[in-house]
Amino acid sequence: MLRYQDIPYQFNVASYFVDRNVAEGRGARTALIADGCRISYDELATTVNRIGNVLHELGVRRGQRVLLACGDGLEFVATWYAVQKIGAVTAEVYTYLQPKDYAYYLEYTEAEVVVVDPTTLANVRTAATEARHLRHLLVTGATAGGVELRGNELDFDALASQAPTELQPAPTTRDDVAIWKFTTGSTGAPKACVHPMHSPVLSFDWYARGVLDIRADDVVLPVPKLFFGYARDLTALYPFGVGGAGIAFAERSTPDRIFRLIAQYRPTILVNVPTMMSAMVAHPDAAAQDLSCLRLCTSAGEALPEQLHRRWTETFGVDVVDGIGSSEAYHIY
Repeated sequence: MLRYQDIPYQFNVASYFVDRNVAEGRGARTALIADGCRISYDELATTVNRIGNVLHELGVRRGQRVLLACGDGLEFVATWYAVQKIGAVTAEVYTYLQPKDYAYYLEYTEAEVVVVDPTTLANVRTAATEARHLRHLLVTGATAGGVELRGNELDFDALASQAPTELQPAPTTRDDVAIWKFTTGSTGAPKACVHPMHSPVLSFDWYARGVLDIRADDVVLPVPKLFFGYARDLTALYPFGVGGAGIAFAERSTPDRIFRLIAQYRPTILVNVPTMMSAMVAHPDAAAQDLSCLRLCTSAGEALPEQLHRRWTETFGVDVVDGIGSSEAYHIY
């Protein structure tokens, strides 16, 4: 088991989970499946570097928060790692919030750069009218979505396509702040739990390796969206620790969509929550679904009733690893 003192003092999350795969000869392996494309570690690393250089040009500094309010896909994952690589701090929010909610997060994080997409732009744009710290909105998919940019809004894709492909990681340490994970707000407004660079790698070793035995041939499909640390870590962090792959899709999760993705990509791990497990079991075509590709299903986010657990196993024959965790503890414990 990895110990804190085993982690080098000079440590960068992006270097460990992305660049290391390229350096160790796994660059051609699939890192991410998104928008019907398979993105290799080489391609992911290049995209991370381009976005990191864009953030540098926009004046993002070490320790500064960058807020991600965009849908799941290559842009989300690569931007998350780009922020880490330049020594800034990631914070993520759901893509179907109201302007007042986005206004809260803009003020709370004091983010000067926010990454949005055509789905979130209008509400973030409304929220930004009173944001004291915001300087730039980076809009992904602007051209494809026919978005007319205004004022401080910039075309994310155009800037990234023109940016240099080389980027040296910031000389961060294992104790530098890297991630703000928001609580659910069950006792009031959501609060940020602050985590250093060493938290992801310890969680990867203790949980992903120690409990799930994550492997290089694993392909992970998430039900929750990647703004939720439970889904992001299991999809776009833990698999990268061993050269595996994750699946990212921007659309809302439904039983039909999850069944289709399983049939199309044959993942080995399904990242689930009891509400979706119940819906999948109750689906009229549940008995006809082939989930034999899954070696396990994880459950978290809410209590897993014994009866549901039994029905799931009887219907699909897939083992469930139930976990409890919190933003304060970084991940499942």
